[in-house]
Formats: sequence, C-alpha cells, structure tokens
Amino acid sequence: MTVPYIFFKFLGINSFIGTLKDSNTNFTLFKDDFSPVFEKYSEILNKEDTIATGILSKDDQNLFFAELGIKITKSYTAYFVYIFDHHPTIEDMNLLVEGLEDLVNENLENIDPSELARNMNKGGSNSIN
Repeated sequence: MTVPYIFFKFLGINSFIGTLKDSNTNFTLFKDDFSPVFEKYSEILNKEDTIATGILSKDDQNLFFAELGIKITKSYTAYFVYIFDHHPTIEDMNLLVEGLEDLVNENLENIDPSELARNMNKGGSNSIN
C-alpha cells in the first residue's frame, strides 16, 4: 500500500500542535470535519481521540500536517504527526487510521515511563483539548 504522507513520527505524549504553540511557531489549523472517519473506524477511534490538520508556511514553502491523538490511558494521549505535500483529505485519514493500530502497538514500547513521571510531577498538560 502506498502511503499518502511523506513522513511520520510517533511523538509519545508530546503533541506536535502543542510544541508549535510553545515555540511560538506560526501555523494554521484547518476546520476539517473528520466525523466520517470516526464513524467508519469506531472500533479503533473513540470520542476522546483527535485528528487535527493544518499548515506551516514560511518563505513561500508550505508544509501540511495531520496530528492524531490516541487516548492510551485515562490521563495520557499518544500523538502521531504525519507530514504531507498536500492538504490531508478524509481518504488520507482513512488510510492513516487503517494502519494506526499497528503503529500504536509498535511505538508504545518506546514510551519512557520516566518521562510520564516527570510530566506528572510537573502537573503539566499532556494533551490538547
């Protein structure tokens, strides 16, 4: 299967959008309606999971992204960011979700429990609402 994105990264509990905000990076979030994706994949996605798409623009260059947030525990969300050369579509999101379960399982092994503990001690937010 050919993937619609040009790069992806598992971010653990760190949101890409949160990182952009924290670093004062200019970006625009799209107001895409991905409810059909949540309906189609209700056995994989639940109401606490998120899909957000947006664009970073600099020096006449555009970088499109999609961030998927998957609730892994009561307190934590695991984030994936996908980079595109086009505005991500519902069809793109369908393909991402179809491969998501394997990616979550592969990457949960890479979560550092000490990072979770540090975030809990800071009392900081670990998800974007």
